[in-house]
Amino acid sequence: MHFMNLERYYWIFSNESYMSMKKKIALIGCGIWGQNILKELVSLNAETAVYETDSYLKPKILDLGAASFHIGLPYPEDYDGIIIATPSSTHRTLIEALAPSGIPVFLEKPLTTTLEDAMALEKISTDNLFLMHIWIYHPGIQLLGEIARSGELGRILGIRSTRANWTSPRKDTDSVWNLSPHDITIAKAILGYLPAPRSAVAERHNGVIRGFMAILGENPFVVFEVSNRYERKIREVRVHFENGIAILEDEKTGHIKVIHGDASSELEDLKIDLRTFDKTSPLHLEIREFLHYLDGGPPPQSSFSDGLEVIEIIHQLIELTK
Repeated sequence: MHFMNLERYYWIFSNESYMSMKKKIALIGCGIWGQNILKELVSLNAETAVYETDSYLKPKILDLGAASFHIGLPYPEDYDGIIIATPSSTHRTLIEALAPSGIPVFLEKPLTTTLEDAMALEKISTDNLFLMHIWIYHPGIQLLGEIARSGELGRILGIRSTRANWTSPRKDTDSVWNLSPHDITIAKAILGYLPAPRSAVAERHNGVIRGFMAILGENPFVVFEVSNRYERKIREVRVHFENGIAILEDEKTGHIKVIHGDASSELEDLKIDLRTFDKTSPLHLEIREFLHYLDGGPPPQSSFSDGLEVIEIIHQLIELTK
């Protein structure tokens, strides 16, 4: 995974030829999130054929702008690229069927929901398989990375993130596999690497993990909590430095809160400034980058190996709870 610097981001955002591309895309899976993907594809002028098992969705999907609706799997050679937005438990089967064609595939996270399935995919050609790790495209995460690399707040001490809400529409997996890939990829985007897992605690309900806290590394550390047992939605990322803290308070805000002050500073002595950033949807940005790749541009930021690394980290953390 490489971190998209702001110069590259603004080039993509302002490049008018980007918007004129006309690519043929097969979108496999068009449920709640898949429909959001479809809307972005249509806005980017991609000719999108939807492959969805629920035929009752056909009228809505066509109304959203899909060029066609199909049951089953596409012939990959008919398309410039494929986007997969099906339940995570189906990913291995779909990739095994589609990847040998060599057609670029953009896959919703996580890569799989078991380490065994992820490692099995290493046996096929994955050069054109990329992961939709959406948070690494969030302009706020981009700005946190810029602040970290600038050194303006001193040495980075650690990252704390919380990702919580009540229940989940994804019924084929638990809260760890559904939510924690975001926090893991955010940490890597800011630090440039992933510290080794140290400890984890799981909240299990009838054997299913619904809450999870984990610690990676020590200096710097990464601490994250994911949960589907919060009555309110929380999406916060805090980066702690020697001389301050930089905070993305939620995914909808348009600024980073920068608090200037070290561990001995009094509350009344703290200085706070807000660093604004462009609020373009990260989903829009990642899909636009995939289309640009199909048009000869650089590859999407998260490769198969990045996706596999996330699965390995999650597997290690879950093992620490047993």
